[in-house]
Amino acid sequence: MRSTTLLSVLALSATQAIARPAYYQTPDERGLFDSPGVLDDVLLFDAPAFPDPNNPGNTIANIQTYVSLRSIDLGVATAGITELLSKAGIQVGNQLNTVQERIKLFGSIGLPGKKVEVVVPGCSTSGKLPSTSAKDLGLASGPVSLGTCVGAQEMVATVVPGVFDERRFNASVFPSPNSGFGIISDIDDTIKVSNVLDTASLLKSTFLDEPKPVSGMPQLYSSLRTSLQNPQFIYLTGSPYQFYPFLNNFIDSTYPKGPIFTQNLTILNIPAAIEFISGSNGGTFTHKTNTIDRLKTMYPQKKWLAIGDSTQKDPEVYASAFKKFPGFISCIWIRRVDNADNTDARFKTAFADVPADKVKIFTDSEIPSLATVDVAGGRCK
Repeated sequence: MRSTTLLSVLALSATQAIARPAYYQTPDERGLFDSPGVLDDVLLFDAPAFPDPNNPGNTIANIQTYVSLRSIDLGVATAGITELLSKAGIQVGNQLNTVQERIKLFGSIGLPGKKVEVVVPGCSTSGKLPSTSAKDLGLASGPVSLGTCVGAQEMVATVVPGVFDERRFNASVFPSPNSGFGIISDIDDTIKVSNVLDTASLLKSTFLDEPKPVSGMPQLYSSLRTSLQNPQFIYLTGSPYQFYPFLNNFIDSTYPKGPIFTQNLTILNIPAAIEFISGSNGGTFTHKTNTIDRLKTMYPQKKWLAIGDSTQKDPEVYASAFKKFPGFISCIWIRRVDNADNTDARFKTAFADVPADKVKIFTDSEIPSLATVDVAGGRCK
């Protein structure tokens, strides 16, 4: 109750102060080419890739990009987030640069009508995304064919802007076969300490603190990478895409690399972003179940170990997928977080139709022992 009340007060006091423009003029209005140019920035998200079901010799990548105006004015956003933190009893002090780096995309102006072409060395075809849209404020996503690819488990995708621009925008593409194992992992309070149950602590961990891994989880994930023979890692989060660079840097430096599926927040203010992360907007369940549906389409024969925590809806999300796609989710591991709803009644309801030997509710003290579980051999605990 305390967290919800504080969030409501913060949202009412700061929504107007931190809102940013909806989108910039269309390319026709600006008189520029449709492809990103010297005045634009491109954020390319890491992407999963999978065999083309109609032609297994080809590779399809599920790519997302965000195109924005290169010039950013963080004045209004900085003042707003500083006020927001102050109302929560948090002083920015000498960490203003950290705050500004993490809110950079909230101060950006998305550009509709931009057509992004992605080149992946080792693949025979460049990937062409649909135009960025006004509705999604500069975002574009979709499956794109890369043709025949000769590469490792991680390839580099590049967007080359127009003439007179020497910049290169890169991201990783992770191809994986339609077989073997994959790992679906939540981020907040599963592998990263976020404190989503307390808004003030969540604000601090999101905008000020150096990201901190949950103790023992980096070692566990490294062990799983070996025991499951380089599985495809997929990271799910209730955070909006504006925090993608921050989360991506954390994952890449702490855990096995893999695509991160964020939410597309177009409400355009930071209090709404905090609602997304805390799950109080109710959209996280839908976002995660929809993402798992997409994974089923990409990798219909792959088996998955699903790892989450008890703060939000991970038990319900994974149980739903287990029942919806028999054999797709092999094991469900849920971290028991203090002060969350860890009642027997909650877990009994969530896992009513899931065999007990397929679910492991674990405490932090049990994390090291999870590395000894023979998941590949069909055991879950």
